[in-house]
Amino acid sequence: MDDCDPPAELPEGIQKESITVASTGNWKKPKAGDEVSVHYVGTLEADGSEFDSSRSRGKPLTFTLGQGQVIQGWDKGVATMKQGEVAKFTLSPEFAYGEEGSPPKIPANATLIFEVELLSWVSKDDLFNDGGVIKSRLKDGSGWKKPKTGDEVKMSMKVTKVDGSVDEKGGLEYTVGDGSLGPLSTTIDKALSDMLKGEEAQLKCSPEYAEGATIDLTLEEMFETKDVSFAKDKTMMKKAIGEGEGYDTPKETAKVKLSVESATDGTVALPGFTAKVLEFTAGNGEVCDALECAVAEMKKGERAVLTVTAPSQATEALLGLADLSTTVVFTVELQEFDTPKSTWSLSEQEKVDFAVARKDIGARLFKEGRTRLALERYKKTAELLNYTDNYKEVELKSRAKEVKKLCELNKAACYLKLSNHAKAKKACEEVLKEESQNVKAL
Repeated sequence: MDDCDPPAELPEGIQKESITVASTGNWKKPKAGDEVSVHYVGTLEADGSEFDSSRSRGKPLTFTLGQGQVIQGWDKGVATMKQGEVAKFTLSPEFAYGEEGSPPKIPANATLIFEVELLSWVSKDDLFNDGGVIKSRLKDGSGWKKPKTGDEVKMSMKVTKVDGSVDEKGGLEYTVGDGSLGPLSTTIDKALSDMLKGEEAQLKCSPEYAEGATIDLTLEEMFETKDVSFAKDKTMMKKAIGEGEGYDTPKETAKVKLSVESATDGTVALPGFTAKVLEFTAGNGEVCDALECAVAEMKKGERAVLTVTAPSQATEALLGLADLSTTVVFTVELQEFDTPKSTWSLSEQEKVDFAVARKDIGARLFKEGRTRLALERYKKTAELLNYTDNYKEVELKSRAKEVKKLCELNKAACYLKLSNHAKAKKACEEVLKEESQNVKAL
């Protein structure tokens, strides 16, 4: 489509020609309800005479898009523009001032030409779709992550109450969804859930929300919090305090380099702790369960605070931590890790050999009393061998089925030790599907 062609979203009576294209970084367009600022020059198509110009006044025009505050041609035309774009709109009378015109400068049934520059806009959103809270974005944030319930954020907040009193807080740390902001909590939570790091916004509230206050909010930092425990029971909570690179996390058997900077009970350093960079193979149980679980969910370069409420899972001789009886709070950084060959790219022989090696690691961990970590090894190994019916070699297929059977039986043993009888039964049933008389599974 040429620049002079009307965009598909404009009706026939509105012709648009781009004079200056917006810069590459400006890809967003305003939406209905946004407050836009434009410069414009209006002329009559009939004789080219100028009838109005914001430029000659030296002051841009600001209006709310899509609310009928301006002629239809503007509401529809400006909605197709990007920031910094200059466009010429030719408007037929039905999208301008129609049969009546706008005396004395605009006659009846006049076709108008406007040269419009979209300077900026303030994005406005109705947070609860009831007009109760209107959020105006004053400054764009960066990145793509937005806070979710349970995440910690650092923010500044200025609350102007109905009576004119002002409460201002900077560097405020808050957990989304914890209700600690009282009557402001619901409104703040909703606003934060759609904000990016560095974003500044203003919330205008009706009396039903935040007691009718006007709230200026800046999201300074966000710390994604994730439950990394085996059972997802919140006994190991990882809070990212420094973003890592990319999306990849260490896979099983990856060589990992993890800096453990501190270990406290939440306030005081734990006795005997020695800060150290640990080098280990992920998934082999060479470090405590807490660190194993954390690195599996970390990106290269990520810094995190790991809170462990099950002390036995944080005991680590390499760090001088023994006989723990309190919550342990680690500060760690994943310095680097390698990328082992993906299991899906392994040959059938390599896949079975890998499965045997991982099963053996599971057996060692089980003997050492590392039941939960052993269970993870057995689960992943069994999953790896879920589809072996198409194996070409009969002997290899038989060996694969045997390894999978042993993993299912060992899963059952782990579940029994963890008093999860339902899942132990399910693991045994997997074996009985293939061997209905298997003594260990019966």
